[in-house]
Amino acid sequence: MISPTPQWKKFVAPVAILVSGLLVLVFCKFYNETNLVTENVDFRLRAAAGTIELLVSDKLIDDAQQKIAMEIVLNNDLQKTASKIAEIHNVAYVYVMVKSGDSALFVICNYLLADIEGNRVISNLDYFNEAPPELISAFGSTDKEVFCYNENKWGTFRSVYLPRTTKSGTPYLLCADIYRNDVSDHQLRYLLQFAIASVFLFLISLPLIVYLRGKKPKK
Repeated sequence: MISPTPQWKKFVAPVAILVSGLLVLVFCKFYNETNLVTENVDFRLRAAAGTIELLVSDKLIDDAQQKIAMEIVLNNDLQKTASKIAEIHNVAYVYVMVKSGDSALFVICNYLLADIEGNRVISNLDYFNEAPPELISAFGSTDKEVFCYNENKWGTFRSVYLPRTTKSGTPYLLCADIYRNDVSDHQLRYLLQFAIASVFLFLISLPLIVYLRGKKPKK
């Protein structure tokens, strides 16, 4: 005599299929949304770096390359404007770099309250001793933009470098940084949203599965 199939076994296959489908859906959605988040971040970085170009002139860049310091009043005004640009585009830093030997010099850079408290405010003609290799190589790059992740004493960032050249041939970079945590936080938020939605869909589907599996076919 064949023993009847236990009731719980009737639900294994449909539940497994449902859970597998939800996991695939979550993965696909998370992958797509992660790409959208990165594209959004890159757009903000690109826009912020492009906007700071309005603050510089060829003379300002050429003077910096020759290590001719900017007037204090002008430097303060440009720093304040750079801070407004960073705030408008919701990025951490916007700055302009000029090549100096094997390193790079800051021409303009905004600062945050944490920089004042930590004595990390950047001034005109300060060396960027922790400049990532991508920044240095961007000076001679033929690419319109260079993106990278990097870490220094100011934090861990996703950055963009837009190569430019003055009429006299001095290479410089328009740059913007956003904290990497901001990128990760956006991605995590999307993941949690999809996970919660999937769990909700699973829970509301269970009664239907129970009903269909428990319904006896008509003879």
